[in-house]
Amino acid sequence: LSFNYPLRAAEGQSRPYNMQAKMQQARPMLGRRTVAPFKPATAPRMVARQATAVATAGLEQLQAWAKSKGVDTSKVQISTDLASGQAILVAAKDLGAGEAVLSVSDANWLSVEAVKRSKIGKAVEGLEPWVQIALLLVHERFVAPSQEWGAYASALPATPRGPLFWNEQQLAMVKGTQLMESLQGYKAFFQSRYTQLFGPQGALSAQSSLFPPSAFSYANFLWAVAHVRAHAHAPLEGDDLALVPLADEVAHRRAGNMAWKGKAAGFFGKGRSLVVEATRAVRKGEALSMDYAPGKLDNAVLLDYGVMDRATPKPGYALTLTLPQADRNIDDKLDIAEQAGLGPSMTFTLSPGAPPPTEMMGYLRLMQLQGGDVFLLEALFRNDVWGFMCEPVSEDNEKAVCTSMIEGAREVLTSYPASIDEDLALMRAGTLAPGSPEEQAVAVRLGEAEALDAASQWFEDRAASLKRLAYYQERRLRRLGLIDDEGRTTYDSFFKDGIA
Repeated sequence: LSFNYPLRAAEGQSRPYNMQAKMQQARPMLGRRTVAPFKPATAPRMVARQATAVATAGLEQLQAWAKSKGVDTSKVQISTDLASGQAILVAAKDLGAGEAVLSVSDANWLSVEAVKRSKIGKAVEGLEPWVQIALLLVHERFVAPSQEWGAYASALPATPRGPLFWNEQQLAMVKGTQLMESLQGYKAFFQSRYTQLFGPQGALSAQSSLFPPSAFSYANFLWAVAHVRAHAHAPLEGDDLALVPLADEVAHRRAGNMAWKGKAAGFFGKGRSLVVEATRAVRKGEALSMDYAPGKLDNAVLLDYGVMDRATPKPGYALTLTLPQADRNIDDKLDIAEQAGLGPSMTFTLSPGAPPPTEMMGYLRLMQLQGGDVFLLEALFRNDVWGFMCEPVSEDNEKAVCTSMIEGAREVLTSYPASIDEDLALMRAGTLAPGSPEEQAVAVRLGEAEALDAASQWFEDRAASLKRLAYYQERRLRRLGLIDDEGRTTYDSFFKDGIA
């Protein structure tokens, strides 16, 4: 699902810390840690039976709805996840790799076409697909349930999962994190879009009989939007957005065993079906799962879908770097970035235990290129300069890169509500209920902090070894055969023999 946010954090985009900003005051070095790797607690815990019963009833209602629409559900059944108490779909029989588990025709998708057939179809025509679908959900749930979609809307949880619906105490646990910044952007964007629709001059505010204000409140709009976001998956995204009841209840796991696939169906292949297909052999009773967003970190998946995979986490921090407009060589740098397929602003992933990406290092060196190194920006080197950036340029340049990253990471970490050691101890204590907002909050902020801390330590080590690195001038002289592998000149003998 693409909400097509403008590229500003205030309107829903993640706004990672910009490492161009320098600290105003010196801060203490981050201490290195020698700790045992965290393992999720496996001790049994009490679960909220009432919440589990409600979730199970909702999933049973969805399954009944799907059956009433002619969907074959014989290969799935409903069970309860032992760790979190959540209702889940499991295999009702042994499944082979490539086997279709569910197949739902486009006639049973909640799509723009379904909205067109509804009472509000004409009124919302032309709006973004996600807005149309969200408004139909509100109408079906809070105004006039139809025979087609009323049962589906009523089966959705009254409170969606995820940070958009956390209470103040839970939100305080992610204060200062990237998750919180993105969450604030989402809220601002959704509030703005709601005002455009139902504010005093809103596009739909004059049609109160079709969109009664009591039903189309901001709270109900946010409820619907959250469900649209959480249930939309590739390939049914963007302009082709559609919710596929029951199929969208497949759980999130990084190492999933299912995949969504769109296939032609009907006479002459004019129709389409969404097929949930096994990616490997699945045993009877095994939970059905897929990776909702392979390219996203845990914090982004939690915000969009309200879930995390604690068994196979993907922690990290999305670092945005921007070429400074005030740089006197900005035009040359922008041209070099464009030739390398990069933009004026780029986002890179910092992951615990992984070195910074080569492309990120090149971008950092380009950002910091100044003084005696700017000759590399000349047109003579234009076709080769990005390759130069992907290796150390000069000691001064590499030092500037290290300093900016160390200071930036430290500054971000000071805003987190707990230290890494404190969060590790909290996770090991076993006091956080599996799958709870509290566990998710600690896991996300720990993953972000460990990525930042690892980056800081990597650049500290880099800064300590600057004298041992090979820089552009040395590499060039070596390629010309003017110095050997040990850095000694090969033309001293010319001077000794008087040849020069």
